Amino acid sequence: MSDLYSNFLAWAQSRFPTVEPKGNEILINSIFTEDGKKKLWCNPSGGKNRVKHGVYHCWKTEKKGTLVSLVMEVDKCTRAKAMETLGIEKTDRPLLEETDFDIQFDDSRSDLDYEKEQKILSFPPYAYEINKSPISYHERAVDYLKARKIPTDDFFVCTAGKYENRIIIPYYNSSKKLVYFNGRFMGNAHPKYKGPEKEIGVGKEDVIYFPRFPDYGDTVFLCEGEFDAYSLHLCGLKGAACGGKNISEKQSIILSNYRIVVCFDADAAGDAARNLAYNRLMQYNRFASDLMEARPPEVTKDWNALYSSYDDKILLGYLHHNIKKAELA
Repeated sequence: MSDLYSNFLAWAQSRFPTVEPKGNEILINSIFTEDGKKKLWCNPSGGKNRVKHGVYHCWKTEKKGTLVSLVMEVDKCTRAKAMETLGIEKTDRPLLEETDFDIQFDDSRSDLDYEKEQKILSFPPYAYEINKSPISYHERAVDYLKARKIPTDDFFVCTAGKYENRIIIPYYNSSKKLVYFNGRFMGNAHPKYKGPEKEIGVGKEDVIYFPRFPDYGDTVFLCEGEFDAYSLHLCGLKGAACGGKNISEKQSIILSNYRIVVCFDADAAGDAARNLAYNRLMQYNRFASDLMEARPPEVTKDWNALYSSYDDKILLGYLHHNIKKAELA
């Protein structure tokens, strides 16, 4: 077998619960299906068309790509790091299918075909950096975030269109590429949050919000909402948000290389969703035995409310005394 085959096999065995070598191919749990039972077929030899750097194919969802792009997504690393992991000699220019993990491709088509079909996520129209926005929206956004003790630097505000009057919260990957955004309405409206249009093909169940991207093995404090995660970030912790109480399989895989402290809201819904979230995380996490939990006090319900009502010292003191081993009911 080739060095790429051996290197990919070793990497897969360190990341996935089920790895099944089968001739020239290696079968692993697909990260594209919710039940985790379907297999991702990985061929380091590149399949019938001998695609450079090998290929993967999820037959359930028809997702395809190179093994380099797969390592980039699972490990949340740069292309150079993924190539190093697989023992591939560095090249100056990535293959087109490696530039975005979600590109579906047919090896018989040209690069021009890929470029035409690739869907690029960008900020919505009329979105401004808050400090460069029209004065009325600037003041509104500053007041909204100030009430939550959140600085404006990392956020945007939309002044017209479908996202008007919303704080735009950007999601970036480890390469600082925009992969998602969430628009929080400044006031009372339904829906309170609004993400990209469905045609983009990325939903909140496909991403994790990190105010700052963690390193391998870091302790990540997983919240429901972005402002809760950002509040923990302001306290010097590695905050993250999953956008709700239901953690998807893909989100679990994104979190698989970190030690997790589950920090869901202090409410009945959080209690009801806890076991499902814990089971999903423990299925994929490399540090599953270290899974911890911490709940904000019922009087504030969530971490941003605790942070904005008091300060970082109070929040950290409370967290220190209330963090514990995750317990499944």
